[in-house]
Amino acid sequence: MKNTVLINLILAGLLVQPAFSQKAFAQEISRDVDFDAQHESCLEKITDNPETAFEDAMIWQSQGGGRRARHCVATALFALGHEGEAALRLEKIAKAPDGGTPTMRAGFYAEAAEMWLAVPDARRALAATSAGLKIARSNLDLRIYRAQAYGALGRWDYSETDLISALAFHPGDPRALRIRAETYLQQGNLQKAKADIEASIAADGTNIDTFLLRGKINEAMRLKGNPGDELILLPQEK
Repeated sequence: MKNTVLINLILAGLLVQPAFSQKAFAQEISRDVDFDAQHESCLEKITDNPETAFEDAMIWQSQGGGRRARHCVATALFALGHEGEAALRLEKIAKAPDGGTPTMRAGFYAEAAEMWLAVPDARRALAATSAGLKIARSNLDLRIYRAQAYGALGRWDYSETDLISALAFHPGDPRALRIRAETYLQQGNLQKAKADIEASIAADGTNIDTFLLRGKINEAMRLKGNPGDELILLPQEK
């Protein structure tokens, strides 16, 4: 299928371009396909051997691999435990002249935010997601990661707002429903938390985190009926 698309693109180019540019056009298409294949191979290698993948990506970057090589370097660094450095590199790619389409740039910001959350550095995650949402306001990952960043900072009302927006753009998304359920739980709105977690399970009954959160919500509801008991929620980043 990929080859068929490539052939169609090349043929279309041959029909509309002057003869002198036909070869250059085909070479540019071929170069992009080769880079995409090398990028995919590099990312796959990270799973098995991140150190080797990092070394290979650095060589590829020095040979003009562009944003794909730099992305693989950052991803390998994350796998090697250098989350902050990886996040910084991804933000640089998103801002770079060769950072790609708006969708690609938003994706780099989303990956950076996920890595900042892993550091954990909620404020840097918040900055990355906000920058990405200026490019792609409906991006699901950016909305969710910003909601999580707000939550880590104890700003549950802001978290709720982002998740409401996420679900407006992506109705019924199980991940957004799960995280909004946690936001409602933290705010003590147990009925809404219960409704969201049940909707999340109905949409995707395979996620263990969703079932664990339902257990917390059920326990919170039980404790609400027994005021002598105490519900302890996890502390958030200040």
